[in-house]
Amino acid sequence: MSDGLIVQKYGGTSLGSPLRIRSVAEKIAARTRDGTRIIVTVSAMGGTTDRLVRLAHQITPHPSRRELDMLLTVGERVSMALLSMALNSMGCRAISFTGSQSGIVTNTGHTRALIEEIHAARIEEALSVGHVVIVAGFQGVSRAKEITTLGRGGSDTTAVALAARLGASCCEIYSDVPGVFTADPRIVKNARLLPRIGYDAMLELAVLGAKVLHYRAAELARRYRVPLHLLSSFDEPGVTVVGNGDGVEHESITSITSHGSVVLVTIVSEGGGKAISELLTLVVEREVRLVFYQRSSDGARDNLVLVLEADDLPAVRAAIDEIRPHGIAIDVSELLASVSVVGTGFSSSARAIARIEQLLCDAKIPVRYVGTSSLSVTCLVAATAREKTVDTLHAALIDAGRARSPSA
Repeated sequence: MSDGLIVQKYGGTSLGSPLRIRSVAEKIAARTRDGTRIIVTVSAMGGTTDRLVRLAHQITPHPSRRELDMLLTVGERVSMALLSMALNSMGCRAISFTGSQSGIVTNTGHTRALIEEIHAARIEEALSVGHVVIVAGFQGVSRAKEITTLGRGGSDTTAVALAARLGASCCEIYSDVPGVFTADPRIVKNARLLPRIGYDAMLELAVLGAKVLHYRAAELARRYRVPLHLLSSFDEPGVTVVGNGDGVEHESITSITSHGSVVLVTIVSEGGGKAISELLTLVVEREVRLVFYQRSSDGARDNLVLVLEADDLPAVRAAIDEIRPHGIAIDVSELLASVSVVGTGFSSSARAIARIEQLLCDAKIPVRYVGTSSLSVTCLVAATAREKTVDTLHAALIDAGRARSPSA
């Protein structure tokens, strides 16, 4: 670990205007006065990436993924240059680098590239002469010298990857909220900030819809044991520290998270498992992110259940169309939301799962599907019932003092 080095990440809302950029610069400059070395990863200014995507689709409904990467990386380059200018104008020496200048090497997957390694010599050299280093998040370069992007939310991944590679003492993720809550405070008004959360629970929350940290960043932090601090860039009090969990086995609910637009795809094959395997291969090749996946067989039929984000449905439909001649039945249910109770002990307690289902039954909330893991119970409900479902579960499992034993 390098005690004198921290990595910070600022999201688009934190950098949404020249005034906010100067405010962020003042915070960074103040931190350097005690000798702390700082690497800052930035997102595009709020709304920039969406505007660029809309612009691309005004040109063509199917833009090349390579050219889309070339276009979208512009947003982070604007942020990094403006923040560096602000810092230098305050007498705090700073220099900005693109992802490729920072040595972030990825695979060749345009729009959803994976980081393979980081050649950090240029960053280390700039740090050694007293610069704050500003790195454009969300982007890198492939070995074929092609500009790539890491997918939406990729700036979180850039920051954690840099912290892991350079042995930073911590990685601070700044956004418009001061950390992880027991539920989305926009839905549950009395949701409480969690002062600490384990890596496993954080990853589960991120995968299941929590927006405070991207799931790939959570996965990297867990793998390399990078200490994370999740904070607000708007001076809201509080912080959530992400680190090692307490290792308890009893049922302990951490938080309730939800995703407002998911699709349930149920696939039945009576021709053996080959068609299912081929379909899964095609789905993976199209880089679809599965929120939930379950497969079963009774010998005569193979069943596959996929829960995915609505934006990925066209890619799955294309895979289904390609495999349909193999004789499989498909059912697609849209306009759904996923609501997940995340914690520990679910794999060993059917009572906790039964309790959750009973609560939703009593509240007259129809459930389309229930999936479980060792760290979560996920229910699919109508999108219009999302807020009621979150409220119902939070009130009974957290507010009513059941966080330690929801089945009591």
